Parts: sequence; structure tokens; C-alpha cells
Amino acid sequence: MSANASPPGPAPAKPRTSGLAIASLVLGIAGPCTIGLGSILGLILGIVGLVKIGKSAGQLGGRGLAIAGLAVSGTGLVLLALIVVIAVGTAILMPAVTGAMNQAHAAMSKNNVSQLCKAAMTYAVQQGEQFPPADSWPEVLMDYGIAEGVLSDPAGPKGSRAYAINSLVAGKKLSDVKRRSQTVLFFECAPGGPAAGGPGDLPPSPRYGRGYVIGFCDAHVEAVKKKDIDRLIWGPTEGKPNE
Repeated sequence: MSANASPPGPAPAKPRTSGLAIASLVLGIAGPCTIGLGSILGLILGIVGLVKIGKSAGQLGGRGLAIAGLAVSGTGLVLLALIVVIAVGTAILMPAVTGAMNQAHAAMSKNNVSQLCKAAMTYAVQQGEQFPPADSWPEVLMDYGIAEGVLSDPAGPKGSRAYAINSLVAGKKLSDVKRRSQTVLFFECAPGGPAAGGPGDLPPSPRYGRGYVIGFCDAHVEAVKKKDIDRLIWGPTEGKPNE
């Protein structure tokens, strides 16, 4: 070494890692556990950290950590937003979907009872005007073209009968019914309930909200509201009930 050579200077100091960059990444990772709050803070700290690193003239490091914190925090916020949108959309649409399904099931139930009424009327015409018997009407009507599925609740388990015949009309003659358009022939009952019965065998509430599905002795079907059940006629010789 020459006597005139200068000794080497001290090595440049290693840049210290930005604490904001580290915090941004940590908070971004913890974002899902903090319902998005960590992601928001991570996004802010990542931006501030990048700005300070850029202005530090090489004194601060951790640029990669800050960028990773921004990416993780941003992804967390996007996922949180998607979850919120899906949750809100489901909350708004679910009642409409449920209502539409109930309407569809109610229409199917009315169709079932309509088929039962028409089969019972066909039976009566061929049996000297006598309605099917109370204890065996399901089996009897199956011989008149009624499929087993027609006896079931459209939204319930198959094979579990969901309709009953009016016990005061079963086995009676059609000509004995004084007010056919107001006298009950078939009605919805609790699945597995008695094959024949009366108003006491109706479910506590209509299955599909709008009203009980009731078939009448003239073969028409209605959805009768709970408050109007007392206006129905059950006995074949009864007159019009008080309204």
C-alpha cells in the first residue's frame, strides 16, 4: 500500500426496515379476523409506508413488505365487499323466493284437491250419487285415476297423506247436500292426520300462508283464510252459516 493512500471509509449503514410496512402486512393478514378493520388500516399504513420509504433517500427499507401489505389488505377488502353484497342480496331476495315457492306449492295443492274432488264426483255418479267412504276413500279414488302423489303435500314427504275428506259428507249422497258450492268435501290436514274429519282437523295455520286449501261438493277449490273458516258448511243439510 502506498504511504499516501487514504484508509477505506466506514461501510454505509444498512437501511432499516419500515415499521409501517411491517404493520401494513400484519394488519392485512389479520383483516378477516377484524371484520375488515385491519384491512383498512393495513391499506392506509402501506400507502404511508411507501411514501416515507421513497422520501428516505435509502434510509428506510421494506418496500416489498409495504407492497405485499397493500395487496393483502386490498384483497381482504374486496372479499369483504363481496360477502356483504351477497349477504344483503340474499336478505333481500330470500323473502321473494320463499313467497314464490309458497305460491307455487299452494297452486299445486289446489290442483291436488281439485283432482280429488273431480274423482269423488266421478265416483258418486257411478255409485248412485254416493260419495266415497270415509275410511277407504284414498284407495277408492286411486282406482279412479288418482296418483298416490296427489295425496301428499307438494312441499312435504311423499307418501304422507295431507288431505282429508269431510266425515259428515263421506258416504252420503250428492243429492243430500243442500248447498254444494259452500259445503266442504276435501280439506288440507296435518300430514298423516285422520282420513276423515272436520274443522278441528285443520292444521293450526294454513300451510302456505294465504289460506286453507278447501275443495267443495260442486268440485271447485278455494284458499280459505283462517278468519273465514267459520263461514264454511260441513253438514250436508246445513243452511248458510251466519256471516
